[in-house]
Amino acid sequence: MQFGGSLMGEGIGTGIAAVGGVVSSFTFAIASIGMTAAFILYYVLPFMPFIYFFFAVIGWIKGIFEAMVGVPLWALAHIRIDGEGLPGEAAVNGYFLILEIIIRPILILFGMLASITIFAASVQILNEIFDLVVSNLAGTNDAYATEDPGITDVEFYRDPVDQFFYTVIYAVICYLLAQSTFKMIDTIPNQILRWAGQSVSSFNDQRQDAA
Repeated sequence: MQFGGSLMGEGIGTGIAAVGGVVSSFTFAIASIGMTAAFILYYVLPFMPFIYFFFAVIGWIKGIFEAMVGVPLWALAHIRIDGEGLPGEAAVNGYFLILEIIIRPILILFGMLASITIFAASVQILNEIFDLVVSNLAGTNDAYATEDPGITDVEFYRDPVDQFFYTVIYAVICYLLAQSTFKMIDTIPNQILRWAGQSVSSFNDQRQDAA
């Protein structure tokens, strides 16, 4: 009898330990998600303009060194004088690359100011409409319109869960907005020559996204 009781006690202890391990793992996962969302909102988003701006400036410096190496080859391209224009078709792209290097710092600053303005306006609009979007997605329950749900009701537990996961979704949306808008710091200098009817590719066009 004593042996059976000890086995039962060991089984109960093992079951409690297993349940405790599952609960602790689930709690740790939820805490990790919350900490990740908080880290993105508090640390990553304010730092992204500096990251894109810093790498854009470094890319401009690398473009200058690329031009220093490529100028002798560009000089050789002037030997071909066939085609329309004084420099010829072989050397005309080099002038646009030089122009791109000259105007890139101004375009980087313009892209940073434009991206910060657009991001601030986008987040402001998101804050205004996010409650409406969440209400339309989650819906409302008329049964609890005039009374608070009790501890045995599903609605009592649904509100904190919804708040948590919608906060995570909000953080993801803000991160995607920041990534798409702050790319303008690189996109504007890289694509501005399209307005001149040129599609020349510089060293910075091959650089991956800094963030």
